[in-house]
Amino acid sequence: MSEQFEFVGNHKKNDASKDTDNKNAYFVRHSKSGYKTYAQTEKSENPRAPFDSEKQVTPDLTEEGIELAKRKAEEFFKTLDPTQDKLFFVSSNEARAVETANIYREIASQMGFEIIKPEKTRSKISDEVGNGEIRVLENLSLNPSDTILFNIFLPEKLIRPANWEAVDPEFKRKCDNAREIIKNDDQGSYCGNLHKHSKAIKEFFPEVETTQQLHEKEFKNLLRLVKWAEKKFEIKKNNIKIIAFGHENYVLNVLDESFHEKGINNCETIGISLDDQATITFRDKDVQINV
Repeated sequence: MSEQFEFVGNHKKNDASKDTDNKNAYFVRHSKSGYKTYAQTEKSENPRAPFDSEKQVTPDLTEEGIELAKRKAEEFFKTLDPTQDKLFFVSSNEARAVETANIYREIASQMGFEIIKPEKTRSKISDEVGNGEIRVLENLSLNPSDTILFNIFLPEKLIRPANWEAVDPEFKRKCDNAREIIKNDDQGSYCGNLHKHSKAIKEFFPEVETTQQLHEKEFKNLLRLVKWAEKKFEIKKNNIKIIAFGHENYVLNVLDESFHEKGINNCETIGISLDDQATITFRDKDVQINV
């Protein structure tokens, strides 16, 4: 695999312990945020600049987002057992995901869970806020190469000011045409529009990735990483739970096709159990999919 978890130390399961949960990993969507880095870039002299994970506006979670993450973390960790379960935290490279992961990490520590520390976090923000205990993974990250194009799926109510004077007129014309598709059938959320209109927008901008493409690239990579960790570190035997924090974009396809759900709320959780197939748990429903 291109990604490695790199656990520190040898963590052996106590023979007297008993596994309380059959899931290898959990995916958590980040909490409510201000998306401040995107907003700053759009108003800049280079509004189409790619996302730079080392130059983000922080903190990014809103006060409401902080409180939501605290509440959801407490609820989530009550389903696990600190006397048996060890936790390994991984995250997207975006501030809102790392900050959410850190709130969960702090709550877990307060509740007595052992947290396994990675050899390296591979993120300046994670080092600053996460006590070196949150491993950032590119497989969970979005890394948009064009900020304005990435945000073309925003609903009308969330459109932000952008420095359109600094972009090519032809690009602006295509953006206006693409936005007409959104305006005429606005789903009310970024990911709702992404899922509904990504194929149509791709006609204007071939580089745009559909939710099916995101599923094949990011979500299946997450499953493969969990499978790799299962073999290398025997996470079931050692009662290690991977808690992964990321984005709605690449789970939309599986939620729609397998669960008939249109999205995932902030701080909502997807359970993952891997054997020969992946068993995905969402809103009390289990679905098996191929890894």
